[in-house]
Amino acid sequence: MQKDNFIQALNKAKSYGIGEYLEILGELSQESNKQGEISRKIKELITLGIALSKQCQRCINIHQTDAKKLGASSEELHLVQRIALFIAASPKDDNHGLWQAWLTSWREFCLSQGQIKHHHRDLIGLGIALIQQNHTRIDMHIKEILNFGGNVQEIFEVVPLALLMDGAPALSQIPHVVAAVEQYATVYDKVA
Repeated sequence: MQKDNFIQALNKAKSYGIGEYLEILGELSQESNKQGEISRKIKELITLGIALSKQCQRCINIHQTDAKKLGASSEELHLVQRIALFIAASPKDDNHGLWQAWLTSWREFCLSQGQIKHHHRDLIGLGIALIQQNHTRIDMHIKEILNFGGNVQEIFEVVPLALLMDGAPALSQIPHVVAAVEQYATVYDKVA
């Protein structure tokens, strides 16, 4: 789903009632299952990361099974668990004294060897940050995604995954995502 289409759908949703809102969520669900810039396997790994963060055992089981069906290895599944744990240990905001140390450690972790690409680790982190409504980490993950080879399309493919896993709280983060994408896409010469 391209940024413009996504924003148009959101603007359209503002004028609708609950029935139309649920229809739009259905469309988002279909969109989240499609192969896009992000493969279906990586989308499942992102969703698994969100499920781990929410500590929803039913969701964890579903998305771990679906990721395996799409070819996720044990190493990839373990790496997603490590990502969720790493993010759980992060300070809540960048004013905390440990923020810089955590940020340095996160970057080193993302750049370490493993079967999940560097920017895909930040896509998983973005999904988690969206449901946690953490603006500091939303900004950080978007900046890192674009810095390490990701693109705007991939960022906007994470949003429906978070919406399906968390609904209105994740929905409330969309204006912040759009602002961060516009800010950092310019910095990294990515099309916004």
